[in-house]
Amino acid sequence: MLYQKIKICIVLLFLLGAGYSDITLAFEDDEACLLCHKYPKMGRVTEEGVQRSYYVMPHVFGKTVHRNVPCTDCHSYIKQLPHKPVKVGVQCDSECHAIKNPATGKNFSHKPIYDKYIKSTHGRKKVTKGHDRDKPYCVTCHTNPIYNPNEDEPPKRIVDRCVVCHEDNKFVINWYKHTSRRIREVKRSSEEIVALCSNCHGDRRLVERHMKAAKLEGRELGRKYPYAVESYNESFHGKVTRYGFKKAANCLDCHADYDNYYLSVHYIRPSRDPESPVSAERKLKTCQRCHVYADKNYAAIDPHPTSNPEDNPFRHYAELIYGWVGDIVLAIFVGLAIFETIGRRRDGVVWKLRKGSSWWRKSKRNRDRVV
Repeated sequence: MLYQKIKICIVLLFLLGAGYSDITLAFEDDEACLLCHKYPKMGRVTEEGVQRSYYVMPHVFGKTVHRNVPCTDCHSYIKQLPHKPVKVGVQCDSECHAIKNPATGKNFSHKPIYDKYIKSTHGRKKVTKGHDRDKPYCVTCHTNPIYNPNEDEPPKRIVDRCVVCHEDNKFVINWYKHTSRRIREVKRSSEEIVALCSNCHGDRRLVERHMKAAKLEGRELGRKYPYAVESYNESFHGKVTRYGFKKAANCLDCHADYDNYYLSVHYIRPSRDPESPVSAERKLKTCQRCHVYADKNYAAIDPHPTSNPEDNPFRHYAELIYGWVGDIVLAIFVGLAIFETIGRRRDGVVWKLRKGSSWWRKSKRNRDRVV
């Protein structure tokens, strides 16, 4: 009996090791968190009826910038295994106790940029209620494949050069993945930024939900908020971006400040705020980033044109009249073609393609077109 129990334990340990061996290659799990979190079905349904997944994909996590951070550095409330139920979870302004900021010597933290984000028009707590849940939290963008694409392996010539002093290929590759994409140009293309912003601003149901809530609460929304994506796509900037032009202004070129672009993208302000680059006080300066000779009249041009009658009645009726005129002219041309066809058929002329013309036949009334 004892022999069978020992045999079963050995088999279980072997199976656990077999399922776990490939995981340890991705990152070091010294705290054995993956004993539970490696299973895809790991999760629960909250009291609010929301399904939560606690599954950690080792092959994905092993490629992120957090792969070398111990789990309990962020999940500092976990003191034992199995741990007690978690009610709040990790906030993005938490300190990393095992990692020191080499510039200050203090525990590393995203708090400085988090404080900027929380004051922006997108700012929200991780756990929130109501319509704030529609706002993007940090992971909304930073886990989005559009913003955070897969990083390639470093070129061999770079690894070979760094290994001369650092002597460790694994260290060099990890350093490259974490650092290189921050010291080189990492601004996304205009198409990617428009696609990322359109995830929320192009969601019609989300927009209508916020418009109704703002009306009930007496809050003010931006004039272009209901059709920000639609009007951008109708603009000159949107059209040339859609056709592949790389230098046209995208959402962040106007709504983020250039003084510190990488910080200001986390501090988007509404256009009525004087700190916003598109506010009345700063709009001209923002236009002059690209259009160096722009003046006040140029800055008065609407960068988000729309044919909505409530927003721009002149454009709406101009497009309406232009459409009518185009339809009428097209109808006249079609009518003339039909009238000419009837007349020629009456003369006994039939349709025949010859020498660039479609009417070559003797006419009953001496109106021949035969050369």
